[in-house]
Amino acid sequence: MVCPDFVLGTLSMAVGELVERTLAPLDLRLRHYRLLRLLYFEGKRQQSTIGPVLGIDRTTVVAIVDHLEKLKLAKRFRSSEDRRAYVIAITDKGKRVSEKSTELVNAVEASMFSPLTEEEQNLVRKLSARLLLHPGIIAEAHAKLARAD
Repeated sequence: MVCPDFVLGTLSMAVGELVERTLAPLDLRLRHYRLLRLLYFEGKRQQSTIGPVLGIDRTTVVAIVDHLEKLKLAKRFRSSEDRRAYVIAITDKGKRVSEKSTELVNAVEASMFSPLTEEEQNLVRKLSARLLLHPGIIAEAHAKLARAD
């Protein structure tokens, strides 16, 4: 019998690697893509709030924002409410790249999950979301990661 932790861990690494390869031509990694999508859908946000949402530390947030700024996909500016804080906003170029990267990721995801029926794919999404969001040890670990910043 196969251990679920081994299967899920291996699956996570394989999916991450496939998405990373897909994003590489855009000079993006998965962590850049996640922040771009966050900014695309939720709009500008204070830099200090990004780490908990993405489950990463402050230093990593700075590196991600630096990279997105270098590519002119995001812009960092001082908060008008708190001069000590920075706000991060997606640029017009960032919106276009976010849309393109989403197309690429959607295509690779369709390919990754093609061995499953549509019903099975929906079940995987539903069960994964339940494990992450409903009370239990996985949801608690996920929440703890999000608060680690």
